[in-house]
Amino acid sequence: MNPDALRQLDLVGQRDALRAAGGGAVALTAASLAVIRRGEPWINAFISLDAEGARAQAAESEARLAAGTARLLEGVPVAVKDNLDQAGLPTTAGMACRRDRLAARDATVVARLRAAGCVLLGKLNLNEAVLGADTDNPHFGACQNPHRPGYTPGGSSGGSAAAVAAGYCAATLGTDTMGSVRIPASYCGVYGLKPSRGLVSTAGSVVVSSRLDHVGPLARSARDLRLLLEVLAGYDPDCPASRPVSLSPPRVGSVRIGVLRPRAVPLDAGVAEAFAAGLALLRGLGHGLVDLDCGGVEPAPLRRAGLLLCEAGMLAEHALDWQTRREAFSPALTALLQWAEGQGALAMGRAEARIDAARVATQRWLAQCELLVLPTTPQRAFAFGSAVPASQADLSCFANFAGLPAVSLPLPVPPAELPLGLQCLGPHGSDLQLIALAEAWQAVGPCRPVAVDAR
Repeated sequence: MNPDALRQLDLVGQRDALRAAGGGAVALTAASLAVIRRGEPWINAFISLDAEGARAQAAESEARLAAGTARLLEGVPVAVKDNLDQAGLPTTAGMACRRDRLAARDATVVARLRAAGCVLLGKLNLNEAVLGADTDNPHFGACQNPHRPGYTPGGSSGGSAAAVAAGYCAATLGTDTMGSVRIPASYCGVYGLKPSRGLVSTAGSVVVSSRLDHVGPLARSARDLRLLLEVLAGYDPDCPASRPVSLSPPRVGSVRIGVLRPRAVPLDAGVAEAFAAGLALLRGLGHGLVDLDCGGVEPAPLRRAGLLLCEAGMLAEHALDWQTRREAFSPALTALLQWAEGQGALAMGRAEARIDAARVATQRWLAQCELLVLPTTPQRAFAFGSAVPASQADLSCFANFAGLPAVSLPLPVPPAELPLGLQCLGPHGSDLQLIALAEAWQAVGPCRPVAVDAR
């Protein structure tokens, strides 16, 4: 197969083609690096591109493919968000003070990708200190949405979503604290999974909130999520949040899905219509939908409570740099951390209580159905320089607060319109059920990755 045609397949397709041919990893990696070189002058998805390392890994994969000793993802190029350690490369977390901070070893999830035979292309752009939803980084530059230059890809895993949407690689890793995998998945029209709490290790990541942080994949297809979860999932004794999780097998046939429409979160023009079309698609797949009463739940105070936990976690994570290199922090991040310093134990206790209440509310909704569905974001991607919507995470934060798995699926929208996502949540351990729903969804409403070289 032509290497560039191979590059445009999903992760599973690339894996299968390489195995069938008994080689092609070197050519596939070269094709990926070539399209990255063409696209990066304007997309800016990478902070560190490890072309030399990727070529060396591809050569090793080529030998394994030829010898018939290929591992699960042998020779498939991927990239990871730059708050996850990759041995020998800086882990900047989007911060100027960490530019030269080389990782001594891989994060657990990166080590698992490497052990599965993936070719690691490098580290992807993100918000400063991993907090934000626009990937307009003051130190490393803004990452562009491949669907429309001048627009955000979302954040904080914006580089991870942009790399998939641009055709750089079929899949990437991101992290998600209140929606940072699913928001960019929605804005860029790709698939994104936040796994069940404890299922995928966060060891070797730069902390935002030890309670809310998750690591999850973004991918070109729903079946890619299934394969990546197989590689990433598993108990890690080095991770405080890790725990043995028993995944429920996906149920065959229709499921009862609760529809959430929080009245306190207005949807931008076009979002409600696209969401309604997504609900019709779910009905067409045979699922039963029931409207749920959100009661008095107000996401805005919940979002602020989550942000306080994040800011407190960041103060702890970056304490030494905050004390000794404060000039390296942007004015916006400085203001956030200074505000958090002034909050006491009472404010933290109230924030924890709000998050606990949101967790209970989410569990009550799920007691009435098998899955939940709502828009991933209340808006489409917005232009850099315009006001950043405060409500971006108002619909995605519930899954983090409750520790539940959630997936963002690309809604079918006209080619001239920016992408949107539909978000599905399930009980703890229902990750495979959500992926099965995503696979059925993709069969009737596929996403549309953008090839940079086609522009």
